[in-house]
Amino acid sequence: MKVDVIVERAGDNWCAYAPDLADVVVATGATREETIGRFREALRGLMEYKRDEGQPMPDVTELEIRETVAA
Repeated sequence: MKVDVIVERAGDNWCAYAPDLADVVVATGATREETIGRFREALRGLMEYKRDEGQPMPDVTELEIRETVAA
């Protein structure tokens, strides 16, 4: 499953989130690259937790990174 990840500039920081995932996975960082790395770590942690708890989780095979301009 391909998941869209939205990356936005938020003041002096960056924010990343995946609106299509049922669970909230959000990451912030000082740079775009740091934020994307933190998002990947958070998503990995969520998937490991769900697997360990026997909870369903979509099979994320690819992240599509899209940068947007915050309104």
